[in-house]
Amino acid sequence: MTKNKQMEEDLQSTKQQLDLFLKNTVDSIIIFDLQRNFIKVNEAFEEVFGWKEPEVIGRELPIIPDFLQEKCTEFLQTIVKNRHVMSFETIRQRKDGSLIEVSCFVSPIVNAKGNVTAFASILRDITEHKRMEVALKESEKRLRTLINAMPDLVVFKDGEGRWLEANDQTLSYFDFKDVPYYGKKDSELAVYNPLHKETLSNCEKTDQEAWENGRVTRGEEVILQPGGKFIIFDVIKIPIFYSDGTRKGIVAIGRDITELKKTEELLRKSEKLAVVGQLSAGIAHEIRNPLTSLKGFLSLLQSSIEKSNEWYLDVMVSEINRIESITNQFMAVAKPQAITIQLQDLRMLIDQVCVVVYPEATLNNIQIIIDTEADIPLIQCEVNQLKQVFINIIKNAIEAMKNGGEIVVQIMKHDDNFVLFRCIDQGCGIPKERIPYLGEPFYSLKEKGTGLGLMMCYKIIEEHQGKITIESEINKGTTVDVILPIPSYCNNRH
Repeated sequence: MTKNKQMEEDLQSTKQQLDLFLKNTVDSIIIFDLQRNFIKVNEAFEEVFGWKEPEVIGRELPIIPDFLQEKCTEFLQTIVKNRHVMSFETIRQRKDGSLIEVSCFVSPIVNAKGNVTAFASILRDITEHKRMEVALKESEKRLRTLINAMPDLVVFKDGEGRWLEANDQTLSYFDFKDVPYYGKKDSELAVYNPLHKETLSNCEKTDQEAWENGRVTRGEEVILQPGGKFIIFDVIKIPIFYSDGTRKGIVAIGRDITELKKTEELLRKSEKLAVVGQLSAGIAHEIRNPLTSLKGFLSLLQSSIEKSNEWYLDVMVSEINRIESITNQFMAVAKPQAITIQLQDLRMLIDQVCVVVYPEATLNNIQIIIDTEADIPLIQCEVNQLKQVFINIIKNAIEAMKNGGEIVVQIMKHDDNFVLFRCIDQGCGIPKERIPYLGEPFYSLKEKGTGLGLMMCYKIIEEHQGKITIESEINKGTTVDVILPIPSYCNNRH
């Protein structure tokens, strides 16, 4: 009797614990037999589905929608056969006919013989969770659409600098369209495109600086492009930290400012040109008149000066002529010249230029070789201005070749719309870092130069819708290209 009483007490205790669990759990719990008739439900079921326990006991499950009846039967048959617990997400029906999404956990209940006699099912309403999940996906989709529509580069990285997300513009600039970038650092991504190795290495350094500073940082970064071109970006880096101060991630946003930089450079040059123009006006009034007087008095002195002092007079005349030459360059900048546009044979123009520079070339032991393609189309130009450009370029080449040598002048078609004048010397060369500044007023590589000669060359060629490019290597020489447009009617006629 004592043993039976103990068993009854244990059974009662277990029943109380089970009832306590059924009463206090937030999940809906259903116990039903093999015919899917309700045996037991808890209070949470009543709250979620709307039926009271007396309404459903002994009834077939009313919570399964008609379109899921067949699938439910298959699930239960599988559980009976395998004796396994199954969990899945599905849809169930409330008393008012509304449908809710639930996470369903079904466990078989077996008797002493191991046969399945009933099922216990735990249902959790995940409708709100699913709604939030859909909302999150929609939000992510909108964010993705937004960042892909941006003309800027946008990259999200984790606390170790590994790429998590990048917009289409970023993938395009780095040529990473087919690269599995997720989870890789900048240095690891450089393997896929060595062209960007230096840029990506610099990105890692600036990421570290942003994290170390603990605030938004801003700087310029350059991305090389095929063909030697480069794009300048204004990059903002936003470091993100956890509440304990450890690194969570970083967001990098880069805006293409290449055109802005070019505009700023043009503005800076324009301001210099404006200063040159103002100086030129002053020079015209303040220097030219005294120069005329000096030249006149020196001419008068020539007849009366002693032979031993003639050298001094020659030096004075030479220096005054140089001052006058510089003054004339200033005047050409300040005062627009009357121009006459006409069709011109470029080969004939170069022949005329060479007649002017041959004496100086011969004195410096330099040979000028002219190499011209056949059938070069005529160009439309102001002859005297182009002569000034080509004389300046060839004279610069002569002055760079202190030990003599050869200057090769080539004339050829650049493509169907342009002709090319090329001057190749064997001179001392120009440092690469100085080439971008050539053509600016007052910037010269010569000891006594003003920088105005080459500035005028750039100005004239720009007015002819052409372009000057300079390539150079120290102690090997310099190549100057002048590209000029071919008038469409000349090209067609040709």
